[in-house]
Amino acid sequence: MKPQEIEIPREVPVMTLSQCVLFPQAMMPIFIFEPRYREMLRRVLEQDRIFAVAALDDRREDAEALETPYSIASVGVVRACKQNADGTSNLILQGLARVEFESFVSEEPYRCARIHQVLSESDGSTQTMGKIQPTLLALMQTQKRLGADIPQEVLQFLSNIKEPENVLDLAIYTLCPDGRFKQELLETRGIHARFEKFVVALRTQIERLKLDNQLKGGLGKDNIGNN
Repeated sequence: MKPQEIEIPREVPVMTLSQCVLFPQAMMPIFIFEPRYREMLRRVLEQDRIFAVAALDDRREDAEALETPYSIASVGVVRACKQNADGTSNLILQGLARVEFESFVSEEPYRCARIHQVLSESDGSTQTMGKIQPTLLALMQTQKRLGADIPQEVLQFLSNIKEPENVLDLAIYTLCPDGRFKQELLETRGIHARFEKFVVALRTQIERLKLDNQLKGGLGKDNIGNN
């Protein structure tokens, strides 16, 4: 079943993780070892296989003690799960949709929240949306040429996706290391606005890679292509 064909429930279990931002379509590996999350997984697998992953809102002083999540997160569906002999599990969670927490309905044995889906806004023309994929691929190719560790398989995979927002979200999930910025992009509802923010970050990273190569003596300034 495709992600867009899965109905998003009104209440879901919530797993809060530091610096961990799930995006729609992305495949996130998760290791389940805490007793509460073992119980959560057991019930999830018996039902709809869906739960939310939220990043810890570390802007708050009491975030770690209270496990305070950002209000915007993503729900995902368990696509694969391997249960280990010691009771732990390794699973692959595929992002389904952005959601917003309305309220937390329970904390024991694990947190559950009432949610509603957050829809993206089409804030660009068909022409500007059409530029998302080629622009991102060109910038990623430049990063790779400058020494960034971007597998060719990732570029090939993104080149075969037709929906611009899916390309954008998967590129962000794969390439953006900064948790807070990643969360900001998750919360940016406008697709083109999200794209523009990410492009600025990619171009900044390219400039850093150019500088690193110059300092290392690997490439002269005139030999590095611009995008």
